[in-house]
Amino acid sequence: MPDSHTLFEITSRTIQRRFLMRPSREVNQIILGVIGRAQELYPEVSLYLFVFLSNHFEMLASAPGFGSISAFVGYIKSNIARELGEIHDWKEKFWGRRFRAIPVLDEAAMHGRVRYILEHGCKENLVARPGDWPGVSCVATLTEGAPLEGVWYDRTAAYAARREGKELSTEEFAQEYQVELDVLPGWDEFSDSRRRQRFRGLVRAIERETRERMELEGIEPLGVEKILAVDPHASPARPNRSPAPLCHAAARAVRSWYRRVHRSFVDAYRGASASFRAGEFGVEFPVFSFHPPLPYGVAPVLAAPG
Repeated sequence: MPDSHTLFEITSRTIQRRFLMRPSREVNQIILGVIGRAQELYPEVSLYLFVFLSNHFEMLASAPGFGSISAFVGYIKSNIARELGEIHDWKEKFWGRRFRAIPVLDEAAMHGRVRYILEHGCKENLVARPGDWPGVSCVATLTEGAPLEGVWYDRTAAYAARREGKELSTEEFAQEYQVELDVLPGWDEFSDSRRRQRFRGLVRAIERETRERMELEGIEPLGVEKILAVDPHASPARPNRSPAPLCHAAARAVRSWYRRVHRSFVDAYRGASASFRAGEFGVEFPVFSFHPPLPYGVAPVLAAPG
């Protein structure tokens, strides 16, 4: 399985792909504030790129252990669900399922995922340029050095104050955060200006290709006005569904290697799961995995420490 330095492309979608993260000034600030708070709580996680569309987000991140990434993304998802669910009066489940993390195993694949994330908004025919997307994006930061600032609300402190009978405004529990992006692996040899120049080149290429494609297909982008007017409870009429790859790697040998490693992991997990369900609760599971649930009313009996 991936080691501690593996880069992951992380994706998560809202329930039924509903537009529950539809951009607005308030929504954008909340999302960025939650990410900034998560960075403070999990400083070991390196965050390189991200974009939030109305019904899903994409990130590139790495950490010394996958558990840190899981906690980092879990914190972001749970807090976005709580805050935006309240804003949009959404009482049901917010996210469709657990996030997907696909390892990015070589430099060429990393460049492909960087471009893929920057293309968001354009490839869906929502806007003609990556920088036109009105939601949370790091395009302006990567190309111009613009700050990414948001607000996080300490709901725990607010709840405690209410229990004590204090009448305080929500803003008194607001804390500003600035999201910091890490330098892509292998790009630390470039200066800040050189990195921004490279990102600007990628964005210009995306703009040119988007314009040519739209002209060829005879279509126009949806546009910011219509994006902001969409009902957050609505879903796309024709959702795009495609199977996720096991990994991202440009080299065939790397993909073949990873398939073998993954197959060994799956076999080891299935064997450990069978033993666990049979009552061998001390069985060791592969790294980056969890034991399966047991039938209701059955709990593993662990030996007391010496």
